Amino acid sequence: MIQPIVLAAGFGTRMGGNKALLPIGDVPALTVVLSMIEAAGLSSPIIVLGHNAEAVKAAVDLEQARVVINLHPQGGISRSLALALEAIQADSTGILVFHVDMPFLAHSTVRAVVDAANRGAVLAAPVHGETRGFPVYFARDTLDALKASLQGDSGGRAFLRTRSTQLTRVLVDDPGCVFDIDSPSDLRTWKGEPLCAISE
Repeated sequence: MIQPIVLAAGFGTRMGGNKALLPIGDVPALTVVLSMIEAAGLSSPIIVLGHNAEAVKAAVDLEQARVVINLHPQGGISRSLALALEAIQADSTGILVFHVDMPFLAHSTVRAVVDAANRGAVLAAPVHGETRGFPVYFARDTLDALKASLQGDSGGRAFLRTRSTQLTRVLVDDPGCVFDIDSPSDLRTWKGEPLCAISE
């Protein structure tokens, strides 16, 4: 079983509030991400919350998820990912890492990355244009090394750089896999202006 991890512990300072609760249409961004995970055929997600966690739990149905609380989200993405790695199930064959501020990701992209994992990929990520996006797959036997590499707000980037030859690049026509929402202007951009890719 590939276990999804959704990183949603940030302060959302530039957004003006918790990005897990950012309204996408009529529902919170975290609900959108969880629905996309379900549509891709995945289950038992681990959700890492931090800032305003109680408000998120009150607004989003997390009954099918395992919630992990990052009490020190100022420690960056790496701390959240390390906490999630401690919570994965024993029968998980790998993890698929999502960010809550990327709610426009297509479930077909998720499925394409999962298919690459099922074909034997050790690491896999979607690529739109020339940019690597999310979600990123890590096979079970890479997780100890991944955890040891985590530092600051870089998440798994440093680890992926050292294992670039093992990374399966899944080409997709999905700008949502490389577009994150950091500010209200980003959301307006998605609604009609030219898209901006996330930094590698």
